[in-house]
Amino acid sequence: MKLRRITCSNDSEAQKLIDLHNDIFPEYERFYKTTLWANLIDNARFMHFNAIYENDELAGFFIYWDLEDAYYIHFIAVRPEMRNRKIGQQVLDWTAANLHKPVFLESEIPYDEITTRRLNFYKRNGFSELANDPEILSEVREGGHPLWFMGTQPVENLEDYLIKVRDKVYYATGE
Repeated sequence: MKLRRITCSNDSEAQKLIDLHNDIFPEYERFYKTTLWANLIDNARFMHFNAIYENDELAGFFIYWDLEDAYYIHFIAVRPEMRNRKIGQQVLDWTAANLHKPVFLESEIPYDEITTRRLNFYKRNGFSELANDPEILSEVREGGHPLWFMGTQPVENLEDYLIKVRDKVYYATGE
C-alpha cells in the first residue's frame, strides 16, 4: 500500500476520488459538495487528501486533518472491487507508524452488523470511545446516526479537541 497526497484538484486522480466519495457514502455522510472538495484540496493546508494505491492501482482515499497537536481521520474509503485486501488495516498501520500525536476519528454507534464490525475494527487498531455523540459535533452534522468520538489515547480537555475538529473540519472552507 502506498499513499500519495493530492494537493491540486486538477490532479488526474482527484475527481475519481471525489466521485468515489459521492458513490459510496450515503448523502448524510457526504461531507462536502464537489466544488468545496476541490477548494479544500487546493487550499486547506491542514487537510491531507491522500490517494491510496495497492500494487500501483488506485484503491481509494484516506483523508486526515492536522490539528497541530493531534490528527483527525476524516475518511478511509476503498473502491468496492478492492475491498477485503486489508487496505484499511494498512492505512491504520501507516497512521500508527507515522502520526505521533493523538489521533481521533468518529464511528457510528453500532446499530447493525456493519457498524458493529466497523467499531470493532477501530478498537482492534488502538482506538477507544472518548465521547458518545458529543453535542459540539452533533449540532453541526446533517442527519445520520449518532457517532462515537474515538481516539488513540485519552486526552485532557477533550472539549478543546472537539472544538478544533468542529472549526477546522466541519466548518472548513479551504481558506
